Amino acid sequence: MSNVLMTTTIFSEVLSLTDGVQVILPDDRIEGDFPVLWLLHGGCGNQNDWIENTKILLYAEANQIAVVMPHAGCSRYCNMVWGADYYDYLTGELPRIMKHLYPRLSTRREDNFIAGLSLGGSGAISLGMRNPDKYGAIGVLSASSIIPLEHLRQITSGAPLPPGGSGSMSVNMVNFGLEDTGDLKGNPEHDVLLNARQIIEEGKPAPKVFHAVGMEDHAYPVGIGLKEFFENFEGNPFRYEFHTEHGKHDWFFWDKWIEQFIAAALADRRQQHGTH
Repeated sequence: MSNVLMTTTIFSEVLSLTDGVQVILPDDRIEGDFPVLWLLHGGCGNQNDWIENTKILLYAEANQIAVVMPHAGCSRYCNMVWGADYYDYLTGELPRIMKHLYPRLSTRREDNFIAGLSLGGSGAISLGMRNPDKYGAIGVLSASSIIPLEHLRQITSGAPLPPGGSGSMSVNMVNFGLEDTGDLKGNPEHDVLLNARQIIEEGKPAPKVFHAVGMEDHAYPVGIGLKEFFENFEGNPFRYEFHTEHGKHDWFFWDKWIEQFIAAALADRRQQHGTH
Protein backbone atom coordinates (compact mmCIF):
# COMPACT_ATOMS: atom_id res chain seq x y z
CA MET A 1 0.00 0.00 0.00
CA SER A 2 1.51 3.32 -1.07
CA ASN A 3 -0.61 5.64 1.03
CA VAL A 4 0.00 6.18 4.73
CA LEU A 5 -2.19 6.44 7.83
CA MET A 6 -1.18 9.20 10.23
CA THR A 7 -2.52 9.04 13.78
CA THR A 8 -2.41 12.69 14.76
CA THR A 9 -2.99 14.36 18.12
CA ILE A 10 -3.67 18.09 18.17
CA PHE A 11 -4.59 20.74 20.70
CA SER A 12 -7.67 22.73 19.75
CA GLU A 13 -8.04 26.22 21.15
CA VAL A 14 -11.66 26.23 20.01
CA LEU A 15 -12.48 23.04 21.93
CA SER A 16 -10.00 23.71 24.75
CA LEU A 17 -8.82 20.12 24.63
CA THR A 18 -6.38 17.74 23.00
CA ASP A 19 -8.00 15.38 20.54
CA GLY A 20 -7.18 12.79 17.90
CA VAL A 21 -7.51 12.89 14.12
CA GLN A 22 -6.84 10.05 11.70
CA VAL A 23 -5.39 11.18 8.37
CA ILE A 24 -4.78 9.13 5.23
CA LEU A 25 -2.22 10.65 2.85
CA PRO A 26 -1.55 9.51 -0.72
CA ASP A 27 1.84 8.50 -2.09
CA ASP A 28 3.99 11.64 -1.94
CA ARG A 29 5.40 10.89 -5.39
CA ILE A 30 2.08 12.09 -6.84
CA GLU A 31 2.39 15.62 -8.18
CA GLY A 32 0.28 18.51 -6.96
CA ASP A 33 -2.05 18.95 -4.01
CA PHE A 34 -4.28 16.14 -2.78
CA PRO A 35 -8.09 16.17 -2.94
CA VAL A 36 -9.48 15.80 0.58
CA LEU A 37 -12.40 13.84 1.98
CA TRP A 38 -13.53 15.06 5.40
CA LEU A 39 -15.11 11.91 6.80
CA LEU A 40 -17.39 12.07 9.86
CA HIS A 41 -18.25 9.29 12.31
CA GLY A 42 -21.69 8.41 13.64
CA GLY A 43 -23.29 9.46 16.90
CA CYS A 44 -20.89 9.17 19.86
CA GLY A 45 -18.33 7.40 17.65
CA ASN A 46 -14.71 8.37 17.16
CA GLN A 47 -11.97 9.03 14.64
CA ASN A 48 -11.04 5.35 14.36
CA ASP A 49 -14.43 4.02 13.26
CA TRP A 50 -13.97 4.27 9.51
CA ILE A 51 -10.48 2.77 9.68
CA GLU A 52 -11.57 -0.18 11.81
CA ASN A 53 -14.82 -1.02 10.03
CA THR A 54 -14.35 -0.25 6.33
CA LYS A 55 -11.79 -0.47 3.54
CA ILE A 56 -11.34 3.31 3.43
CA LEU A 57 -7.53 2.92 3.23
CA LEU A 58 -7.93 0.95 0.01
CA TYR A 59 -10.50 3.36 -1.43
CA ALA A 60 -8.25 6.34 -0.67
CA GLU A 61 -5.28 4.65 -2.31
CA ALA A 62 -7.24 3.66 -5.41
CA ASN A 63 -8.41 7.24 -5.91
CA GLN A 64 -5.26 9.05 -4.68
CA ILE A 65 -7.10 11.21 -2.18
CA ALA A 66 -6.41 12.29 1.38
CA VAL A 67 -8.97 11.49 4.07
CA VAL A 68 -9.31 13.42 7.34
CA MET A 69 -11.32 11.68 10.06
CA PRO A 70 -11.86 13.92 13.11
CA HIS A 71 -13.36 13.11 16.48
CA ALA A 72 -16.52 14.99 17.41
CA GLY A 73 -17.86 12.88 20.27
CA CYS A 74 -21.57 13.20 20.94
CA SER A 75 -21.86 16.56 19.25
CA ARG A 76 -24.17 16.97 16.31
CA TYR A 77 -21.34 18.75 14.48
CA CYS A 78 -22.64 22.08 15.74
CA ASN A 79 -21.66 24.65 18.35
CA MET A 80 -23.16 22.83 21.34
CA VAL A 81 -25.31 24.57 23.96
CA TRP A 82 -23.83 22.32 26.68
CA GLY A 83 -20.45 21.53 25.20
CA ALA A 84 -17.82 22.63 22.73
CA ASP A 85 -18.01 24.61 19.49
CA TYR A 86 -17.55 21.74 17.05
CA TYR A 87 -18.90 23.67 14.08
CA ASP A 88 -16.22 26.33 14.48
CA TYR A 89 -13.59 23.64 15.00
CA LEU A 90 -14.51 21.50 12.00
CA THR A 91 -15.04 24.27 9.45
CA GLY A 92 -12.35 26.69 10.61
CA GLU A 93 -9.68 25.61 13.04
CA LEU A 94 -9.20 21.98 11.99
CA PRO A 95 -8.69 22.72 8.27
CA ARG A 96 -6.08 25.36 9.20
CA ILE A 97 -4.24 22.92 11.47
CA MET A 98 -4.35 20.15 8.88
CA LYS A 99 -3.00 22.44 6.16
CA HIS A 100 -0.15 23.46 8.48
CA LEU A 101 0.72 19.85 9.31
CA TYR A 102 0.11 18.47 5.82
CA PRO A 103 0.78 21.29 3.33
CA ARG A 104 -0.22 19.28 0.27
CA LEU A 105 -3.88 19.06 1.31
CA SER A 106 -5.75 21.11 -1.28
CA THR A 107 -7.79 24.08 -0.10
CA ARG A 108 -9.65 24.45 -3.39
CA ARG A 109 -13.39 24.00 -3.10
CA GLU A 110 -13.57 21.52 -5.95
CA ASP A 111 -10.98 19.32 -4.23
CA ASN A 112 -12.77 19.11 -0.87
CA PHE A 113 -15.61 16.69 -0.10
CA ILE A 114 -17.45 16.00 3.14
CA ALA A 115 -19.34 12.84 4.06
CA GLY A 116 -20.46 10.79 7.01
CA LEU A 117 -22.63 7.95 8.28
CA SER A 118 -25.76 8.25 10.40
CA LEU A 119 -25.34 11.32 12.65
CA GLY A 120 -22.17 12.05 10.69
CA GLY A 121 -24.17 12.04 7.46
CA SER A 122 -26.50 14.57 9.02
CA GLY A 123 -23.45 16.57 10.09
CA ALA A 124 -21.98 16.40 6.58
CA ILE A 125 -25.04 17.87 4.89
CA SER A 126 -25.45 20.47 7.64
CA LEU A 127 -21.85 21.67 7.38
CA GLY A 128 -21.90 21.41 3.60
CA MET A 129 -25.05 23.47 3.13
CA ARG A 130 -23.78 26.16 5.49
CA ASN A 131 -20.45 26.30 3.66
CA PRO A 132 -21.02 25.76 -0.05
CA ASP A 133 -17.79 27.68 -0.74
CA LYS A 134 -15.75 25.01 1.07
CA TYR A 135 -17.01 21.69 -0.35
CA GLY A 136 -17.60 20.45 -3.88
CA ALA A 137 -19.59 17.37 -2.85
CA ILE A 138 -21.51 16.04 0.15
CA GLY A 139 -22.05 12.37 1.00
CA VAL A 140 -25.10 11.55 3.13
CA LEU A 141 -25.20 7.92 4.28
CA SER A 142 -28.10 6.61 6.41
CA ALA A 143 -28.83 10.00 7.97
CA SER A 144 -32.03 10.30 10.01
CA SER A 145 -31.14 13.35 12.11
CA ILE A 146 -31.67 15.97 9.43
CA ILE A 147 -33.31 19.18 10.58
CA PRO A 148 -36.22 19.85 10.01
CA LEU A 149 -37.13 16.33 8.82
CA GLU A 150 -36.61 14.33 12.02
CA HIS A 151 -40.34 14.16 12.66
CA LEU A 152 -40.51 11.64 9.79
CA ARG A 153 -38.59 9.14 11.92
CA GLN A 154 -40.15 7.32 14.84
CA ILE A 155 -39.04 9.22 17.94
CA THR A 156 -37.67 6.12 19.68
CA SER A 157 -36.06 4.63 16.59
CA GLY A 158 -32.39 5.32 15.97
CA ALA A 159 -32.03 8.14 18.48
CA PRO A 160 -28.51 8.30 19.98
CA LEU A 161 -28.22 7.37 23.63
CA PRO A 162 -27.68 10.18 26.17
CA PRO A 163 -23.93 10.95 26.36
CA GLY A 164 -23.94 10.58 30.14
CA GLY A 165 -25.97 7.37 30.20
CA SER A 166 -29.56 6.68 31.20
CA GLY A 167 -31.18 9.61 32.98
CA SER A 168 -28.78 12.20 31.54
CA MET A 169 -29.60 14.98 29.11
CA SER A 170 -30.38 13.74 25.59
CA VAL A 171 -28.12 14.37 22.63
CA ASN A 172 -30.58 17.00 21.38
CA MET A 173 -30.67 18.79 24.73
CA VAL A 174 -26.88 18.77 25.05
CA ASN A 175 -26.43 20.13 21.55
CA PHE A 176 -29.39 22.43 21.03
CA GLY A 177 -30.85 23.08 24.47
CA LEU A 178 -34.19 21.55 23.42
CA GLU A 179 -35.72 18.16 22.70
CA ASP A 180 -37.84 18.79 19.60
CA THR A 181 -35.63 19.77 16.69
CA GLY A 182 -38.77 20.81 14.82
CA ASP A 183 -38.40 24.03 16.81
CA LEU A 184 -35.19 24.70 14.86
CA LYS A 185 -37.01 24.99 11.53
CA GLY A 186 -36.03 28.31 9.97
CA ASN A 187 -32.87 28.57 12.08
CA PRO A 188 -29.97 29.15 9.65
CA GLU A 189 -27.52 27.41 11.99
CA HIS A 190 -29.42 24.13 11.77
CA ASP A 191 -32.10 24.04 9.06
CA VAL A 192 -30.56 22.13 6.14
CA LEU A 193 -33.47 22.81 3.79
CA LEU A 194 -33.37 26.55 4.46
CA ASN A 195 -29.66 26.68 3.74
CA ALA A 196 -30.08 24.69 0.51
CA ARG A 197 -32.75 27.09 -0.71
CA GLN A 198 -30.55 30.06 0.11
CA ILE A 199 -27.69 28.62 -1.92
CA ILE A 200 -29.89 28.67 -5.00
CA GLU A 201 -31.62 31.98 -4.23
CA GLU A 202 -28.30 33.74 -3.62
CA GLY A 203 -26.53 32.18 -6.59
CA LYS A 204 -23.86 30.44 -4.53
CA PRO A 205 -22.00 27.42 -5.87
CA ALA A 206 -24.09 24.30 -5.24
CA PRO A 207 -22.21 21.24 -3.98
CA LYS A 208 -23.13 17.86 -5.36
CA VAL A 209 -25.31 15.84 -2.98
CA PHE A 210 -24.93 12.05 -2.97
CA HIS A 211 -27.47 10.26 -0.78
CA ALA A 212 -27.78 6.57 0.13
CA VAL A 213 -29.96 4.80 2.69
CA GLY A 214 -31.11 1.19 3.13
CA MET A 215 -34.78 0.27 2.84
CA GLU A 216 -34.71 -1.52 6.22
CA ASP A 217 -32.97 1.40 7.94
CA HIS A 218 -34.79 3.55 10.50
CA ALA A 219 -33.39 6.49 8.50
CA TYR A 220 -35.34 5.52 5.38
CA PRO A 221 -38.43 7.74 5.97
CA VAL A 222 -36.22 10.78 6.56
CA GLY A 223 -34.24 9.80 3.47
CA ILE A 224 -37.38 9.81 1.35
CA GLY A 225 -38.26 13.26 2.71
CA LEU A 226 -34.82 14.57 1.78
CA LYS A 227 -35.06 12.96 -1.65
CA GLU A 228 -38.39 14.67 -2.35
CA PHE A 229 -36.95 18.01 -1.27
CA PHE A 230 -33.94 17.92 -3.58
CA GLU A 231 -35.88 16.51 -6.51
CA ASN A 232 -38.17 19.55 -6.41
CA PHE A 233 -35.34 21.86 -7.50
CA GLU A 234 -35.70 22.66 -11.18
CA GLY A 235 -32.73 21.50 -13.22
CA ASN A 236 -31.16 19.53 -10.34
CA PRO A 237 -28.60 22.23 -9.40
CA PHE A 238 -27.15 20.04 -6.62
CA ARG A 239 -26.60 17.15 -9.08
CA TYR A 240 -28.50 15.18 -6.47
CA GLU A 241 -28.52 11.41 -6.71
CA PHE A 242 -30.38 8.99 -4.49
CA HIS A 243 -29.50 5.34 -3.93
CA THR A 244 -31.35 2.70 -1.99
CA GLU A 245 -31.37 -1.07 -1.74
CA HIS A 246 -32.18 -3.68 0.84
CA GLY A 247 -29.93 -2.75 3.71
CA LYS A 248 -29.75 -1.86 7.38
CA HIS A 249 -28.04 0.73 9.54
CA ASP A 250 -24.70 -1.06 9.49
CA TRP A 251 -21.11 -1.13 8.27
CA PHE A 252 -21.88 -3.47 5.37
CA PHE A 253 -23.96 -0.68 3.86
CA TRP A 254 -21.58 2.17 4.72
CA ASP A 255 -18.49 0.37 3.43
CA LYS A 256 -20.11 -0.15 0.04
CA TRP A 257 -21.54 3.32 -0.32
CA ILE A 258 -18.57 5.37 0.83
CA GLU A 259 -16.65 3.84 -2.06
CA GLN A 260 -19.48 4.79 -4.40
CA PHE A 261 -19.56 8.33 -3.01
CA ILE A 262 -15.84 8.85 -3.61
CA ALA A 263 -16.25 7.76 -7.22
CA ALA A 264 -19.26 10.03 -7.73
CA ALA A 265 -17.57 13.05 -6.09
CA LEU A 266 -14.47 12.70 -8.24
CA ALA A 267 -16.55 12.22 -11.40
CA ASP A 268 -18.50 15.38 -10.57
CA ARG A 269 -15.22 17.21 -9.96
CA ARG A 270 -13.97 16.23 -13.41
CA GLN A 271 -17.25 17.20 -15.06
CA GLN A 272 -17.60 20.53 -13.29
CA HIS A 273 -13.98 21.65 -13.33
CA GLY A 274 -12.17 19.57 -15.94
CA THR A 275 -9.71 18.21 -13.38
CA HIS A 276 -8.02 14.81 -13.58
